[in-house]
Amino acid sequence: MSVRFCEPEVMVASRNLTIQLLVHGVTETKLYWSGLGYPVGFNGDTYSWIAYASRQGYPTLSIDRVGNGNSTHPDPVLITQMNLEEAILHQLVLKLKSGQAVPGRSFTRVVFVGHSYGSILGNDMATNHPGDIAAYVLTGYGVSVVPVAAALPQTLPLPASLYSPRFAGFPVGYLVTSSQIGRRNYLWGADGSYDPAIFLLDYNHEDVTGLGELLSITAGLKQAPSYTGPVAVITGERDEVFCAGGFCGTGPNSPQAQSCSLFPKSSNCTYYIPLGTGHMIDLHYTAQESFKNAHDFLAQHGF
Repeated sequence: MSVRFCEPEVMVASRNLTIQLLVHGVTETKLYWSGLGYPVGFNGDTYSWIAYASRQGYPTLSIDRVGNGNSTHPDPVLITQMNLEEAILHQLVLKLKSGQAVPGRSFTRVVFVGHSYGSILGNDMATNHPGDIAAYVLTGYGVSVVPVAAALPQTLPLPASLYSPRFAGFPVGYLVTSSQIGRRNYLWGADGSYDPAIFLLDYNHEDVTGLGELLSITAGLKQAPSYTGPVAVITGERDEVFCAGGFCGTGPNSPQAQSCSLFPKSSNCTYYIPLGTGHMIDLHYTAQESFKNAHDFLAQHGF
């Protein structure tokens, strides 16, 4: 597994032993957390979660999930599935706490920050290993995968090896979104809510998803009855992945609010809905607003 560990540029003693574990969604890599570039992202640090966390004193570990980026690419149907990926993350958390993941560093608390499929993996961890994670920040997340399945076909999923020479030799079960218009409508918000240049950067450098991930996604979205820590949900008002028709609403009946029902014993589950924003929370003009909301939430809960 390919990972990137970043020490914070601002040292805050109370956060030195708390690490944020950053887990991306499908067709993305760990570059999602740094504005689609490294060491400098699009428009500097404007869209970099890592940079924002760094200035708040948090160490971060961003990963390429198995089957993505620079990590290994096993069988995309039989191996890259929700249950295996959750088990890998569980072992990674244990190693972060025991000092086996980052040379010379061990951490007493792990904050899980997920996006999309990564957030559903977090949900799965809260269910299967409720003691692993001290707090969850779940972005691009909702209570049901029905909208996911309903709207996905517009992206025209295609075997990656047939789509681009970048993926030559990949098994046919690794897929990309081949339609530029479909990807824009599915993952991005209202016109004017994002820079068209960052959308094109994302589309032209998209990664893959294994068919097994899509088929097993429902295994992760379920109630976590034993998890007692705090949970923050941040999903855009125009998120078509988790909101039917791309209109989530902003009140207690929104998918964001309803997702707190999956964490019945959470000490505090809250939701935030950046207006006009689509699924790619970190890449819209509201990114800094979302970053601030998440880190204010962490600070309010002693992290």
